[in-house]
Amino acid sequence: MSGGTADVLLAVAVLAAADDERPARLAAEHGLPLVDRQEIARLALVYGPTGLELRAPGRRLTPLRVDFDRIGTHGGGELLRATRMKNRPARLLDLTAGLATDAWRLARAGFDVIACERQPVIHALVQDALQRAPRLPPPGSLRLVHTDARAMLGAADLGPVDVIYLDPMFPGEGRTALPRRELQLLRELTGDDEGGAQLLALARTRARRRVVVKRPLHAPALAADVDLCFKGRAVRFDVYLSAANPAEASSTMADQND
Repeated sequence: MSGGTADVLLAVAVLAAADDERPARLAAEHGLPLVDRQEIARLALVYGPTGLELRAPGRRLTPLRVDFDRIGTHGGGELLRATRMKNRPARLLDLTAGLATDAWRLARAGFDVIACERQPVIHALVQDALQRAPRLPPPGSLRLVHTDARAMLGAADLGPVDVIYLDPMFPGEGRTALPRRELQLLRELTGDDEGGAQLLALARTRARRRVVVKRPLHAPALAADVDLCFKGRAVRFDVYLSAANPAEASSTMADQND
């Protein structure tokens, strides 16, 4: 266990707890230092009374914790319209899951969702939340995978995927529609992702029916040939339809005009 020094802060650490083996297991799983004082880390993963949370010791930032039972049934309408499939069940791959709010909404709507998150701290927060989450109504399901999006797209055993969903992090924009405190903590962990256009190009080679990209409302599209666009107050969802499913275009055009 590390004690640390006052003038050298650890980037991220796990706070040990008496009579609780979870912190040690978490630290070992992700290769993070296990400490006895959270103040010696810039960011600390702590098991609180209501689940795993990310704290920023010494800073006025509310701890970040993921709770799927707090995601109401309202909201996400444009997301569901952009991803809507007339033939179910449908398999959906969320390549940039983050805190998995959208992945949870899509699973609750009946998708079989695979959510990818490469950042180990974010993955740990979401994994803890899934262990506390309410049961999803069938046929919806959500499986979290700790891997890089490009590695997932290149996996030989991925199998067919109907929809691929992207919500990339971009310089100056952040992961769309996140509260400021969450965005600040996520940026400290992940930085900026400037490979969104390349990731979209790869995704379009694997999606059987469509790729959906979440963007700030007035940001440029990742690729010019957007087939459909569903706009909300602050974000929009650009849809790229698969050339292999021309019938999908006409049915989705009708959905857009509903």
